[in-house]
Amino acid sequence: MRWNWTIAVERQHRALRWVVMVMFSTAGLVPGAVVEILPRHVHSAILRYLRPAEAAMRRLIVMAIRIEDASGLPFIWTLPVPKRRRKKSKRRAKGGGDGAVDPNFVPVFPLFDPRKDPDPKPKTTPGYGPRIWSFDGMDDPVHRPSVPMPDDPVSARRLCLRLLALNAALDDLPGQVRRLKRVLARASRKWPQPMRRGRPPGYRARGKDFIDDILSDCQTMALRALEPADTS
Repeated sequence: MRWNWTIAVERQHRALRWVVMVMFSTAGLVPGAVVEILPRHVHSAILRYLRPAEAAMRRLIVMAIRIEDASGLPFIWTLPVPKRRRKKSKRRAKGGGDGAVDPNFVPVFPLFDPRKDPDPKPKTTPGYGPRIWSFDGMDDPVHRPSVPMPDDPVSARRLCLRLLALNAALDDLPGQVRRLKRVLARASRKWPQPMRRGRPPGYRARGKDFIDDILSDCQTMALRALEPADTS
């Protein structure tokens, strides 16, 4: 069966655009601005959608490469080796030696899935201290940390920067395709392909949200895009 990659990419692109628009509206965010503080329940709700949306975007870029690939071979093994390297540009604001970051700065969208640590270190959580309530009946009980509440203010700067990076990648899908081709053409790249093995980041086995369907479809089509094209 031959796939029409142009239609597949356009369909998933529109779906992801709608999800990002909902996240922007939930955060009260506009392009070119950053919300510093959000309630905890709003931050958690956006993060629930952001991680699978980023994973779906990476798979959408892989699908978009197949549109330009006319050789009938997996694009990872047919890329030319670059002859020169570009110097890394500084992404901090000009002027002002305090190291402040430009408020209009949008980070680059990460093209590769985060990999799992094959040898993770055990997580240790500090306890409440000695379970001694009193010695002679006059001491105060041991102090226990406060329970996080849904309306607690939390920092949202990093979350908003990730949202802006995802939105910028959606606005410039051909540019992201060129970026991925350049990275995959480097012999010194850390990973052979942008997608990690197994389940994608943000995958939920029983997820019933719209973003879960988008991620599942993008995962299936991106794996198909890595296979040789059927020229028969």
